[in-house]
Amino acid sequence: MKHDPILLDDRQAALIERLVQSGRFSSTTDVIGYSLDLLEQREADGARFLSDLEHEAARGLESGPAVAMESAEDLIAAFRKRR
Repeated sequence: MKHDPILLDDRQAALIERLVQSGRFSSTTDVIGYSLDLLEQREADGARFLSDLEHEAARGLESGPAVAMESAEDLIAAFRKRR
């Protein structure tokens, strides 16, 4: 696998430097590795969310024809009456 050089802007470089100097991370490589792990997790969470959303949308469409619902104003008024 080819490894391209990583170019950081000043803000990113300063953040990495602060994290390493704080002792939280032992090197730039550790910061970048941790960051990539977080990105991987976020991507997986996003994919899971979309999959769940598609599944629920399909369930809704398969449940039958749409029916009229109360307006938001009617729902709020009913809620306030119950209080």
